[in-house]
Amino acid sequence: MESALTLVTSDRRAEISQLIAERRYLLALQAISDNSNRADYRDLLDRTFNVNAYLPTEVHQSILEIDARVVITTNFDKIYERKCLGTTSTGYKVIPYYSGDLADELRSDARLIVKAHGSIDEIGKMVFTRSEYHQAKRHHPRFYEVLRSLFLTHTVVFVGCGLQDPDILLVLEDVSIAASGQKPHYAVMLQGESSVYECVDLARSYNVSVLAYEGGYAQLPRELGALQERVISHRASHPD
Repeated sequence: MESALTLVTSDRRAEISQLIAERRYLLALQAISDNSNRADYRDLLDRTFNVNAYLPTEVHQSILEIDARVVITTNFDKIYERKCLGTTSTGYKVIPYYSGDLADELRSDARLIVKAHGSIDEIGKMVFTRSEYHQAKRHHPRFYEVLRSLFLTHTVVFVGCGLQDPDILLVLEDVSIAASGQKPHYAVMLQGESSVYECVDLARSYNVSVLAYEGGYAQLPRELGALQERVISHRASHPD
């Protein structure tokens, strides 16, 4: 975010810096986009998200081995899909939010990586700023209908997601109203990352139960590894 701030060519830099300090990231990104040279802005996105030097981590490996049939990511980079496509013989399909094939693919046997905010492959369709969120909702309502259906009929585990994304929160709120709330979704978060009040609000407003882990982010692969073992054990005892 700070590197993006250097692109601002007007006297708005201090004001935008304050938005970043207040964690009003969507508004800050919109302001940066509006107050910077478009070519420079696009070049920064390319240099940030289209870098092969970023290698998959143990977290990516654990998510891969858990082997969920549908993985939804808000990331623009291609680290996870490169990991999936390069290390397994299992067929994967990468589906961006603007694809008309998502509903049909969900009924197939293919494993799906759903790019909820687009990909660095098509910068013009990346959902990054506040106005881009609104455009995506306006022009691709079917995607949000499918996402809502998924959240209503499946248990979702959020990993590496701070649950501040307005798209995700809106879908969760709709689903929470429609469902009984007896079976929550889950968010894996570092202990202390969210306050007690935020955790309570996630449970009450969005039916999301926080699974907190201790010891810093370095412990996340171990926690996911434990989840992976339980998933494998469950599948072995429930082969159908």
